[in-house]
Amino acid sequence: MKKADKYWKILTNDFRPPLQGGNALCDGKTWPVKLPKVHLDRSDSECGIKGGWHFCRTIEAGLLIAGLWRTGRPSSIVLVEPHGDIIERGDKLRAETLTLLRVASDDEIRAALMAFSKPFGKYQKVMSEEQWLWRQALGRPVRNRDAVYEGVTVALRARSLDWKIKEYPTERDAWAAWDAWAARAAWAARDAWAAWDAWAARDAWDARAARDALMVQFSARSGWIIHPFECLTVGIRDAYLNGLQIAIPTSKHELGIVIAKDTGTLEPGVAA
Repeated sequence: MKKADKYWKILTNDFRPPLQGGNALCDGKTWPVKLPKVHLDRSDSECGIKGGWHFCRTIEAGLLIAGLWRTGRPSSIVLVEPHGDIIERGDKLRAETLTLLRVASDDEIRAALMAFSKPFGKYQKVMSEEQWLWRQALGRPVRNRDAVYEGVTVALRARSLDWKIKEYPTERDAWAAWDAWAARAAWAARDAWAAWDAWAARDAWDARAARDALMVQFSARSGWIIHPFECLTVGIRDAYLNGLQIAIPTSKHELGIVIAKDTGTLEPGVAA
């Protein structure tokens, strides 16, 4: 197997394995970090479920597997050095131990997003930039309550929704309001699927917002749908950039929002 100059591993924003979960592998501040040696699956299995630390030759290959922002926060992209035998199956590689060296630089990430966006054809560059801007926004680098309200108001207007905005102190409070409203709506309709959809929507609402905005952006630019290409981007991305934690329907014609309370710093794993 030809050895690469660089290898990469994708983790969650707080440096946990993105698919299997578990404890954080590092704190994102102290480098390098040597991971413990584990059993190495030497079979033909692409996923290598019997053991091994997984990584990829390129950032874009890793993002294709682990996602850009699976948890609603930007994925951490870490340069790694494998030790011992390397098992390569498709785009997935694994070794019995790795050393985590550092997070990727902005230039490395932007180059990877350009390669990642190749399937968008003539819109490769613009879609790469859109993904970069969403990555920055979902890092919530700023805390500005007025800007969050302004962004959410613009987003509602762009969707032609005459809804009121209600701020909740915590995500738990907002989801409780969502549960109560969704349960009433499902009961009134006698529709079990409505209740199921309400529960499923808990899964990284902010990640879905970014994904849907990008889908509309590309579809509108391609002429597949008749909508302004920024209709799901305008306002809401700025709101996330300024500290919006979540925005979910909490009652009829009401959008519940939660604003992050922590300090205005970039999330771990997001290059400044």
